[in-house]
Amino acid sequence: MKKLSRRPLLVMALILGFALVQGAMAQDTITIGTTQPLTGQKVFVDEGIPLIIALKDFVAITNAEGGINGKKLRYAEEDDQFTPEVGRKAFETLMSKYNPLCVFGSGTGVALAVAPLIRERYPVLYSSTSFSAKIMTSGAPSMFMIGPTYGDQFAVALKYAAQQKKGKRVAFFYTKGPLGEDPIPYGRIMCQRLRLELVGEVTGDMKGSDHAAQIEELKLKKPDWVILHGWIGPNNGPVIKQCHDLGLKAEIMTTIWGAQKSVVEKIGLDGPTFLAVSPYAYWWMDDVPMIQKLKAYTAKNYPEVTDRPLPYIVAVTAGKIFVECLRKADSAGELNGEGLTKALQSLKDFDTEGLLHR
Repeated sequence: MKKLSRRPLLVMALILGFALVQGAMAQDTITIGTTQPLTGQKVFVDEGIPLIIALKDFVAITNAEGGINGKKLRYAEEDDQFTPEVGRKAFETLMSKYNPLCVFGSGTGVALAVAPLIRERYPVLYSSTSFSAKIMTSGAPSMFMIGPTYGDQFAVALKYAAQQKKGKRVAFFYTKGPLGEDPIPYGRIMCQRLRLELVGEVTGDMKGSDHAAQIEELKLKKPDWVILHGWIGPNNGPVIKQCHDLGLKAEIMTTIWGAQKSVVEKIGLDGPTFLAVSPYAYWWMDDVPMIQKLKAYTAKNYPEVTDRPLPYIVAVTAGKIFVECLRKADSAGELNGEGLTKALQSLKDFDTEGLLHR
C-alpha cells in the first residue's frame, strides 16, 4: 500500500493559516484614504501637499494614542488632479485598492462628482476641502463639511460690511465654475436682507493672471466693498494686488481660501490690506490645545518645519471627525458605512480642541 505524503496537507495548513492571519490583520486595520492633486497645475498641487501631510501625521498621532479602540489606522492616497472626471476615477480606484472607511477629497468639483458613487455604491464617511452647500443636498448622508458653507462665509462678510459706517455698495468678484459660483445666489439674498446695494457681479478665470478688464468694470460700479471668491490660496494675492494697483478704492474681503499666509506673501508686507473669513485656528495660536499637540509632533518629526498652512489645519480637523466617528461606530459594533453615518449624525458639541471657532 502506497504511503500518503503529509506535505500537501502541511502546505494547505500553512496557506490556511496565512489567510486567517491576513483576515485578522484586515479586521484590525482601518484605512483612511484621500484623493488630492498630486500632479497638475502647481497651485492645486501646492495646496494638496499639506493636506496629505496632515492626514498622514494625524494617522500616526492616532495610532500612537491607541488607534481606534486598539485597531490601527493606515493611510492611502490617489491622484485626482483637482478635476471632476479624474477625481471620480481616483475615488473608484481608491475604493477598489484599499477599501477605506473614510475619504478626504480635494474640492467642490471632485466632491460633487463622487457624491452619486457614495450615495449609491460606497457609503464611506466623506469630507473634502469644499464648503459648497450643494454637498449637503447631494443625498449622501455620509458626506459632511468641516466648517460653514461658502454662502455662510459670504453672510459673515456682508454682515460685517453692513455694520460699518463706510458705504453700503457691494460687488461680487468670483471665478467661473462650481467653486466660484456656489455662494452667489445666497449672497444676493443676504444683500437684500441687510439692505446692502449689490452694484455688480464680475467673473474671472481661476487660472488666469490678468484681470484688468474685470477690475475696470468693477471701478465703474464704484463699490465700497468687494467680496473675492473662488481663487485658491496664493492665487488670491495677484488679484488683490492688481485691484489696488489699478485704483479700485473698495475694501476687499475674501472667503476661506484667501485667508492664508501665502496670500500675504504674494502681495508683500507693504502691499494692500484685505479682510478674510475663516473659522479655523492658525499655527501661530499657541494657546490652542490641538495646535500645541501638532507643534510638539512637528518639532519631533520635522525639526526643520516652523509653520503649517491653513490646509494642514483643515485636514487635521477632518481627521479628528473621522476618528471620533470610527470610535463610535466600532464601539457600537457597526464599523461600516451605516454605522459611521449614525455616528456622524450623533455628533453634538464635538470638541476639536480649538481648531474650529464658533
